Amino acid sequence: MFEFVSLRVHQYMSAPPVTVDPHTPLAEVEQLIEMHGFNGCPVVDADGRLLGMVTGFDLIKVCEIGPEALVPHYGEIMQRPVDGVMSQMPQTVAPDLPLTRVLQRMIDGRITGFAVVDTDRLVGMITRRDVLRALRELSPAESSDPRTGSRS
Repeated sequence: MFEFVSLRVHQYMSAPPVTVDPHTPLAEVEQLIEMHGFNGCPVVDADGRLLGMVTGFDLIKVCEIGPEALVPHYGEIMQRPVDGVMSQMPQTVAPDLPLTRVLQRMIDGRITGFAVVDTDRLVGMITRRDVLRALRELSPAESSDPRTGSRS
């Protein structure tokens, strides 16, 4: 388990990341999030620079009900471009950051994932699933009785 201390983001990040451009309609983003089981999707320019992040929560938030509409016009809303609802300052990490630091930032901030940026280019995504996979792969195989917790 001590090997976890030496692991870096680039060893467990998902790359290349699935991205959208700023003009992508929200309906397409919703499909990507559903199809891949993502919490969100990075928004990049033509050169691969990270511009923002759009999450499932952003998609819900844009459908907020107000005094002018009791029911959101879902079809119209989902044709809007992503750049109008994305978070423009997503939290990022570097590819060489230790996974221990990512784990702690996830816990402290209740964050599900980070965009991985090298210089100014998006190179991957690191999520809680990736960190859990690293921990699982480094755990010694244990055979225990699930009813008692005792090892055989």
